[in-house]
Amino acid sequence: MIGKILHTFGAKLFAAIANLLIAIIISQILGPIGKGQQGLIIASIAYILVFSNLIGGAAIVYLVPRYAYSLILIPAYLWSVFIGGLSYIILKTTNLLADPFILAVCALSVVNAFIGINSSILIGKEKIKSANLISMAQPILITILLISSFFIFKNKSISAYINALYFSFGLSFILSIFLLRKHAEAFYFHSIKKYFNIIKQLIQYGLLNQLAHIFQLLSFRMSYYWLNDLFSESEVGIYSNGVALIESVWIISRSISMVQYARIANSNDKVYSQKLSLSLTKGGLIFSLLIIIPLLFLPASVYEFIFGSEFGEVGKVIRSLAPGILFFNIALILGHYFSGIGKYYVSAIASFIGMIAALFLFSILIPLYGILGAGWASSISYILTSIVIIIFFYRESRLGLKSLIISKKELQFFFTEVKNSLINKDGNQSSS
Repeated sequence: MIGKILHTFGAKLFAAIANLLIAIIISQILGPIGKGQQGLIIASIAYILVFSNLIGGAAIVYLVPRYAYSLILIPAYLWSVFIGGLSYIILKTTNLLADPFILAVCALSVVNAFIGINSSILIGKEKIKSANLISMAQPILITILLISSFFIFKNKSISAYINALYFSFGLSFILSIFLLRKHAEAFYFHSIKKYFNIIKQLIQYGLLNQLAHIFQLLSFRMSYYWLNDLFSESEVGIYSNGVALIESVWIISRSISMVQYARIANSNDKVYSQKLSLSLTKGGLIFSLLIIIPLLFLPASVYEFIFGSEFGEVGKVIRSLAPGILFFNIALILGHYFSGIGKYYVSAIASFIGMIAALFLFSILIPLYGILGAGWASSISYILTSIVIIIFFYRESRLGLKSLIISKKELQFFFTEVKNSLINKDGNQSSS
């Protein structure tokens, strides 16, 4: 299992480096305004995706071990198309996004939803490496296409980024179809009665799970629109770079939770799942802290060198978000324990409390303190969400308060397991 986690971490780290390079290129070439536009585009796609996943998403991972994937695929695809069309109508009648971006955002959201559905099926079958390959493909392709557009074809506008998204999403979708055909059983159509039955279950599990993601995304990204409305796209650009850097810490816990979720969804041993989740949470916290500490002490000149002279305040954003980012590792891993046993309502409740806190604090702190207020409000929201998850887990597991403390023995175990997974007994690198 540690091998799968490390493979997932490696894939997500590679993708994060590519995403960082994208942020640097856009910041350097298009400045804070262009980076702000890019942040709003990505945030809008993310919002549409959480509604697409009301029928699908992580619920697919839970259902794939129990049903034929071909029964799940069609309803999930059709729902994604419907949400894409509905989103186009809503965005056209609001001022959330500039008109030239609306069609692209909706079309890209549908394609990305298809990719996510295919990846979820692969994860449900514990084909983690294949799912990782898909997740790596997108940012790598975007980086290559963006560099080509900016430096070879001299198209130094936000349209170059949108075109890169079209090509990368399209190619990633083709790759996901190929891997699905390789690892899954033959596709076939089912009776209408069976489709209605699976739709009920997709809604039952998907709705509760996606409520958590909807509430989280409102907590995570509503600040972008708030900053854009009260200040400017430049503020969004600076803030989004700080968010992207500090949230990269979650690569560790998201790598852990992806493998953990697939394992728990395929297990019937509740006690094993609880102890596994608690141990993985402690490991995630330790390694995340090791990454956060250096980020806190980087001077403004480093961020100005990386992103450009107008991005010196990125460090302040990172420091305002750091406590919440670290604490939210707990919610990421323990929350996936409840998802793995089908109790999606736990994360939904915790995320709803976090969202209410975030929206209340955004209304007070952003007008007063701008990007720092957004960071402080988000950090408090993350901590509250995690505390609620801890309370639910403690009541569920009854493992005792002492079990929540990280011991010296556990520290030694985590580092030894990672070392053993990276190096085989004969000294060769592990291929797992």
